[in-house]
Amino acid sequence: MRLSNLFSLLILSFFLVSCNGQSTKNDISAFALLGSLGAPADPILENKFESLQSTTYYRKDGNFQFQDIVLQYKLKTAKEDSETIEAYMGNPNEITFNSKTGIVSGQITQMEDSFKTNYIVFSYSDYTKIFKFIITLKKDGKIISNREVTSTPPTVPAIPPNAITLPNISYETVRSIFYSDGVPTEYQIIRVKFQAGSDLSAYKKLDAYLGRPTKISLAADNYNVINYIKVSFYDKYAGYFYFITPEVNSAYKIIVVGSTDDAKGNRSIDTVPPPPPASPCLGSVNAPATIGNCASHCLVVDLVGNQMEYIAKTSVGTTTEEYLYLDSTSSTVGGGIGPVGMAYIEHFSPIGIGAYQTDPKSFDVTAYNNACVVLSSYLQQEGPTGIRDNYITGKVNVP
Repeated sequence: MRLSNLFSLLILSFFLVSCNGQSTKNDISAFALLGSLGAPADPILENKFESLQSTTYYRKDGNFQFQDIVLQYKLKTAKEDSETIEAYMGNPNEITFNSKTGIVSGQITQMEDSFKTNYIVFSYSDYTKIFKFIITLKKDGKIISNREVTSTPPTVPAIPPNAITLPNISYETVRSIFYSDGVPTEYQIIRVKFQAGSDLSAYKKLDAYLGRPTKISLAADNYNVINYIKVSFYDKYAGYFYFITPEVNSAYKIIVVGSTDDAKGNRSIDTVPPPPPASPCLGSVNAPATIGNCASHCLVVDLVGNQMEYIAKTSVGTTTEEYLYLDSTSSTVGGGIGPVGMAYIEHFSPIGIGAYQTDPKSFDVTAYNNACVVLSSYLQQEGPTGIRDNYITGKVNVP
């Protein structure tokens, strides 16, 4: 009833305007405008995900029983640098994605695949619950593609009654730098492997637990692990368990638990953190120093008070040289511009016998922030036997 009244009111307004002498052309345009108004069209989402799979695992830590939900996804094309993968977890009747606003709401938690592993792991302290997950691909922070999946609670595994000996394990650990919003952060990566050639086909469960050496331990049932920090599932395709931690200087104990249909076994190993990267100034010499052989080509470095001075030298033993070029340069160990510019000399025939050197270059060591400086020199000579050249470089500690 109200709708018909509204329509009648619009028609009446149309005729009132027409009777006032206004052009019906304008009136028709007004109706066309009214007809074009309405809810905006939904943004068009791209179909970027090729697959999404949810797998749940049961685990027990002391008296607590957890479920770990692993979301494994695959994209149709490689992810761009400006794109991120983020997944949201929530109760099935609460979590939603609004395609008009591009916002996920009602989630319990969310996680990003910061390390580009193609999987995201969620954990929850109630192993009986069902969850809905919305995984999204964002470009410049805006969702451009999404997929949904609902998890199935894990089955509580029975503890196998018999014992079995797991294959030997080893580990390797390295430092690696990951960037987030252009900010570098260093991490320790640990890969735990079984002995090469081990037959793992009979194992139904293979899990590795990482923890503090004095805290983590195997439970009395020789099957569950308590007081651990992280758990990793064996990747049969990669051939190892994978851990990543921002504690680059920490040592850990790792306990690996495996089971077949009727037997269980475990192995443990203590890790040592990876050594720190070599100092970029490794191999530097202290001034005063000579780099090269001054009988043919060298750099002579001296330190007078706060001033570090250096010159490039060479010597000519014949009068047949037709061309001589000699320079000296400074740079940082990273290849950047050094504290002072280049100096060079250039001579053409006739060139006499004797010693030649560049003008001295110096800089204030108290105004230079790097621990060392790279000094280099290039020499080129041309004579009856052709062109000869030589390059020398060395690192000098800056006190």
